[in-house]
Amino acid sequence: MVVKYKPYYNVGPGPFIKEELAARNWRQEDLAEIMGMSLKSINQLIKNKQAITVETAQLLSKAFGQSPQFWINLDTNYRIRLKQDKKRTRRVGILAEIFKYMPIKEIIQKGWIKKHKNPNDLRSKVCRFWGIQKLDFSFLDKAWMPNLRKSRAYSQFNEYHAYTWFKMAQKCAELYSSKRYSKGRLEQISNDFASYTTQTNGIKKFLRDISQIGIKFFVLSHLQKTYIDGASFYDKKNPVIVYTRRYNRIDNFWYTIAHEIAHILLHLRKESDAFIDDLENLNTAEEQEADKYALQMIKADEIKEYFKSFEYISEYRVNDCAEEVGVSPALVVGVLQHEGKLSRRNLNRLKEPVANEIPRKYWAEENIGRMWRSKII
Repeated sequence: MVVKYKPYYNVGPGPFIKEELAARNWRQEDLAEIMGMSLKSINQLIKNKQAITVETAQLLSKAFGQSPQFWINLDTNYRIRLKQDKKRTRRVGILAEIFKYMPIKEIIQKGWIKKHKNPNDLRSKVCRFWGIQKLDFSFLDKAWMPNLRKSRAYSQFNEYHAYTWFKMAQKCAELYSSKRYSKGRLEQISNDFASYTTQTNGIKKFLRDISQIGIKFFVLSHLQKTYIDGASFYDKKNPVIVYTRRYNRIDNFWYTIAHEIAHILLHLRKESDAFIDDLENLNTAEEQEADKYALQMIKADEIKEYFKSFEYISEYRVNDCAEEVGVSPALVVGVLQHEGKLSRRNLNRLKEPVANEIPRKYWAEENIGRMWRSKII
């Protein structure tokens, strides 16, 4: 197989003309006089800005000795490669700009953006996704990503991917209808929160109840390098809770939801407020306040108090504590592991997967078709 190498530098006839002049110790003025052309035309030929005609090729052949075909081929090949280079450069520029800010392959796989035919088609789809007229991501560099300031431990964190996830979450919120929001009734639910964790079909009942009081809830998978567990923000006048299922465990679900409810009750004041949470990295005063409120909702203090006098923690003790305190055994294990009183490897069988407990209507990515038909994305 013949390997075709693309020249590192696209050489036109100009450098060759300069070499011939140097070899003869001629100036551009000399060549202009010899060929009967203007000095400007000679200068344009040397800069590759003027194409070589058949007549010019014949004159160069007489002046320097090569065949007319040599000069015609040299110029033609240069201009063909030049057009190819410009097209390729534009393509690379478009793709590089998009891939810098968005995990394109991942979001296409998730269905957030449809497959593209070419770079220009992708550019149109990306502009539509962000609601912008032209491909200019400068607004992201100036934007504020709520509560996603990462420590050095998060060297892989990609802020732009987090922006992309949040934008999709905002779009998904439009998909779900809701009733009028009642803060007072949400406070009642937060007071009774632990009881939902102990009930059969407790997750379904909980999601039904928060829907009745004007809370929008849905599941939207996280993106790589974002470390997002959940989010809370406003969609017009309704609070929204998003769960990413980054950890497919029932204890993670209840704690994440409790944390987002805390933000809604304590911190969301206006439509521009938002909290995008990594619950392993609570590094602001508001996050710590929400964490404290959430721990009260899942009765963490009562759990710790129960085990205060026990050195050995068994499954029997966990179940007994859960019954006495009134919470799910999974939350008992989660709190004990978080406090360092129980190994992360112990009793994980009590922390069951949560995915199958959440009705499919809450899975935003299973409703992508509706979003396309509604022109939400």
